Amino acid sequence: MISADMEDSKSIEEMVKRARVLMNACGPLRRHGETVIQACLKHRTHHVDISAEPNFIEKVELEYNEEARKRDVYIVGSCGVDSITYDMGLFYLEKKLGGTLNSVEAYLRYGSDNPSLPGPDLNCSTWKSVIDLMTHTDELKQIRKGRNNKLPNLEPKLKAKYLPFKPKVDEGWAIPLFSADLSIMRRTQQYLYKEKKRRPIQIQTYMMLTEIWHFVFLLLFSSLALLTKLSLGRKLLLKYPSFFSGGFFGEEEPTEEKLESGWVRLTIHGKGWKEKLLHYEDQFNYKPNTELIVTVTGRNHAYRSTALCLVLAGIMLLTEPENLPKRGGVFTPGGAFGETSLAEQLNENGIKIELIKMADI
Repeated sequence: MISADMEDSKSIEEMVKRARVLMNACGPLRRHGETVIQACLKHRTHHVDISAEPNFIEKVELEYNEEARKRDVYIVGSCGVDSITYDMGLFYLEKKLGGTLNSVEAYLRYGSDNPSLPGPDLNCSTWKSVIDLMTHTDELKQIRKGRNNKLPNLEPKLKAKYLPFKPKVDEGWAIPLFSADLSIMRRTQQYLYKEKKRRPIQIQTYMMLTEIWHFVFLLLFSSLALLTKLSLGRKLLLKYPSFFSGGFFGEEEPTEEKLESGWVRLTIHGKGWKEKLLHYEDQFNYKPNTELIVTVTGRNHAYRSTALCLVLAGIMLLTEPENLPKRGGVFTPGGAFGETSLAEQLNENGIKIELIKMADI
């Protein structure tokens, strides 16, 4: 066993130089992750992590991509269950269509077979990362000023929905989900457009709520961002995670029974054409003629499923180098693993990706 401290760069280097691939599940990565990235680049060790902090994710791409390319090191962030299932589910849907995919709307739903089980759903380490992220929202705006995010205008345009609505593909209410996963999926599309000369796919993400009043609770939760701007507010949030999160986070670890009763389902609704374009910048002169629905489901999403995704991502770097981008760099999961067998490996190990519907419009 190798012992290393995220705040001790020498111990990190001693660990990194003995590995071919480092799987990083420590955080908050915004505060501690760069030390590990720098060590991996120095010793040419590939790196995968489960980051969900846009500040860290996009800073790493902006500041370390060129060095990673020069040293042929693969740095792949956001390899937890959320971002991997979004990107891999989208690739699966596009493959099933076989033509040209114009747009997708993705609907995320969390649930439990036994919601009455006592105790928190997650421990406070994730809560600390959430508070840290809310505290430094202005930092992300500065980082994004240094990135070129432009994509071509596509028709028909996928319009975002900002008010709660009832989608046709799932029961309940959908609200906009402005998570790191949306920006990661869009960055995957930017990479495919620039590097692979592929027509980008328009994307919107939503969260599913069983009842409309749950929306009120989420609005109250969002207001906690105001407390993070004050030193006293941050202290209170960190001291009483259960109170401020409605029991979702807690100091004690969730019970195994509660974790195993939890599940996640991602429903991806895509629209496109059966036909392929002759050139990736061409446009169709008629409306999409096909729609598809793909679901991605898993259990114990925060722990077992996330660990599975992270480990499989690391295995892909070791076992399928011929299916990775031609040289290293900083990648999204889709950018790095889109041409590997990762989707098939997920299916074989408990995260099911299934085609539910394919029909003419």
